[in-house]
This record gives sequence, structure tokens and C-alpha cells, in this order.
Amino acid sequence: MGKRVVKNYPSPRLMETIGATNQTPQEAIGELVANCFDARCNKEKLHISIDMRNNRIVVMDDGRGMTSEILEKAVCIAEDMSKYLERGEETKGHFGMGFKTSCSTLGDFYEIYTRPYGENLEYHTSFDIKDYSTRPSGSDAWDIIIEDGRPNVSSPLKTATHGTAFVISMLKIKDFPVSAVLEYIGNAFKGHIEGGDEITIIDETGSYPATPKKYKFIKGTKVIIDETFGPKGKYHITGWVAIDSQTHNDGFYGFNIYRRGQLVVTHDKSWFRAHLMTSRIIGEVNMDFLDATFYKQGVQHSEDWEYVKIHMREYLKGIVTASYDLSRKGNVNKSSERNTIIAQLDKEYAVENEEGNTPISTNDNIVEEESKPIVSINNTVKSIVTEKSLVLEDGNEIQITFVEKEEDGHDVGPYDFIFDDIMREPQELQVIVYKNHPLWRKKIDSEVRKIIATSDAIYRALVDYFDVDSRKALKIRNEWVAKRTESMK
Repeated sequence: MGKRVVKNYPSPRLMETIGATNQTPQEAIGELVANCFDARCNKEKLHISIDMRNNRIVVMDDGRGMTSEILEKAVCIAEDMSKYLERGEETKGHFGMGFKTSCSTLGDFYEIYTRPYGENLEYHTSFDIKDYSTRPSGSDAWDIIIEDGRPNVSSPLKTATHGTAFVISMLKIKDFPVSAVLEYIGNAFKGHIEGGDEITIIDETGSYPATPKKYKFIKGTKVIIDETFGPKGKYHITGWVAIDSQTHNDGFYGFNIYRRGQLVVTHDKSWFRAHLMTSRIIGEVNMDFLDATFYKQGVQHSEDWEYVKIHMREYLKGIVTASYDLSRKGNVNKSSERNTIIAQLDKEYAVENEEGNTPISTNDNIVEEESKPIVSINNTVKSIVTEKSLVLEDGNEIQITFVEKEEDGHDVGPYDFIFDDIMREPQELQVIVYKNHPLWRKKIDSEVRKIIATSDAIYRALVDYFDVDSRKALKIRNEWVAKRTESMK
């Protein structure tokens, strides 16, 4: 029997298809910014600009630039850059796939200009994505031309003595809002900005510095996280968690997870059960030991991640309980109840009552506010039934509440519900009607609309949460509808 060697050359069309990701434009720009931090020069503060004028995007830094040898490795597909960069395994990126993916996401043509520190030279290379899609397969198809010459002011780097510029043109998405980029970059690199690095976004209207997001949470609920656990202290998590001043139906709660100063996951809820009553939980944590995805939006769900999830679920039980207790029955507005809950939180965690530094960054930019008159669900909605609750045969009481809201642009139905299934009395069934759904454009009486939505919510809650037989659940629902419609006569 014989054997043969097969040359494993990927198709050049790969350069086009790696840009077919679900990255948003701001995430793609963020990936290019992340590469800038890997090129920090002599531990100096970095100055990064994102120029979005003239139908192109230029991401430029004043880092140490790339030597000819490093640039050769950087433009190759899946080269392990940790072997060549001074920071080695501490770099954000390793294989150079992130910047290629992001550039290809943004446009069909991109260039790299770089001036290495200590050399009076500029190197330049370019990638024409459409050209790659027509090249034949084989090793020669991946040949890349690198030009070198004396620095010239006509270059995007102008008079800089060292640094790198990524220039993307033939943009695939035009006129996306600069404000979205500004907000994303400010959050994504919060630790770097608070540490003194500067990131500026430029458009036709001017220059705007990226600034980190400020939070509003109930004073006395901020818990500093500094957890070391696992075999030989393998896992170290720093950051903070607090109770927001309001509940969220928008999903904008949970943890922002950072890795080496860069945001990799937003609004993560893996460590507690996502629910209206836990939607006050907000926080930020830094976990350098986790591996990010190759373009650093997300973490790899490895054994390490599962180990962390188990530990943090246990660690957060106290804050979860506090979120429930503050959210129920308007306790957040009752000073005595609120103070009792905060005192219990302090007993469990020793909360931070004074403004101070969090382990995730050099300066705590979090805003603490005294709790405002935040009204709970039970105090803001009107009962849509004659009886204010549904009482089951076993004595379980379900309080029914109702709220109308605008649908958030996702693929949602005309109505939905949230059920508080924690074993407390009374339990709560919140009925949500998306009032701008196309179904309601028909002239349906508002009371009828409430009955339709609530009857469906009752049925689904009985089947999904109480394991009631579907026929029996249907009977209970019909009895409720009959009683409710009778009250309209």
C-alpha cells in the first residue's frame, strides 16, 4: 500500500469569506483598536485615532510599529504571533485572524502602513479582497507584496516617527452612526482609557474622545469582587457588582466581562437566572485566564468557563436575593425595607460605601446615586381582572399584572409574559403587550387585547411552570375568560 502527501493550501477565496461574520461595524473597528494595544511602545500611553472621513476608515496608533519580519508574519493566515511579539502570551491577539476578519467585514480593500520604532523606514502592503477571490489555489496564490521606503507626509502616518495605520476603503457599510462607534469603543476599552490611553473618533463634524460608560446604582449595594479559587488559585476574578436603580425589560443588565482590559462579553447572565426580578444586577469583571474567540467578542466555553460559572453562581446568591427583595412590593422606595436589605448585603459581602477604585481599572468611574422613586411593577400596572390574582386549587396565588411597551426591534410576538417562579407568596405573572405590533393595528378594543394576552399567559404559565395538564390548563383559562368577560357586561 502506498501513501502520498497532500498540499494543504486553502482557497484564496478564504480572504473574502472570513469577512462574512456577524460582527457589527463597531466590533470590527474595536478589533483593529485591540491590535494597537499589542504594539505599545516602551510602556508609554497610546494615542489611537479612528478617522471615519472620506468614505474610508483609518485606525492609527503611535505604537512601536512593525518591523519587516513581524509584518511578514502578521499578513500570513493563522501565523502564531505570540512567538514574535515581545509580550508573547500576554498579547490580545495571537494568530492575526482578527484583523483580517475585521478589515474584510468593513471593506473590500485594505492597507497597512507601519513605521517601526528606531528605523527610518515605512512598510506598506495592501489586500484587494476581490482579487483574492479570482486567484487559483496553491501556495503562490497567497503571495503578498510588501513595499518599503522612506517615510513620507503623504502617508496616513504623516510625520509620526513610529506607529501603524490600517486603512479600509471600498466600504461595505456606509453611513453607520459614529455615535455607536464612540459608545462601543468607550465601553470596550474602559480599562485602557481609565489607565491613560487615549482613543479619538474623527468624522466630518469634529474629533471626539471615547469615554467609558457611567452607571447608576443604588448606593450601598456595590460589592467589590476579588475572588481567587480553583486548583492552586488558578482562577482570579476582579471587578464589581451592584444593584441598578431600576429593573430592565431591555436585557441591558448582567456582567460586562473583560479580558486584559478589553470587553469580550456584554450583559452576560450566565451566573444567575435571567428574570425581571434579577434585572437590577449589573457589574464588570476582568478574567485574564479565559481564552477569547479569535476576534475577541465572546469567550470560549471551556472547562475553565464551566468551573467559573459554578463558583460565581454560588458567590452571587446574596446579590441575587437582594435584587429580588428590592424589586418586590416597592421595597426599593421604602427606606426601612431598603436599608434592611442593604445591611444584609453588607453583612454578606462588606459592600463599598465610599467611592473608590475597582480592581478592573485605575480610576472608578462609576456614579453612585441615592435611590430615586423607582416604582415596582406591582405599583405601576393596573389589574386587568376583577379579581387581582388567580388562586389555584392547591392554594397557590398568582398575582396578575399588566404592562404595555414598544417592541424592541427583535422578532417578537404581539404579547409575552414573565413569570416569577421563585417560591414566594404571592407569585407574579406579568403580562406584556407590545402595543406597536402589527396585529394591534387592527382596531381591537383595548380591553379585548388585554384579555387575549392575559388568557394566553395564564395557559402557558400553568403548563410550563406548574406542570398542569394542557386540558386542565385550558379549562382554568376558559373559566378565567368567562369570569373576566362577564365583568364587562
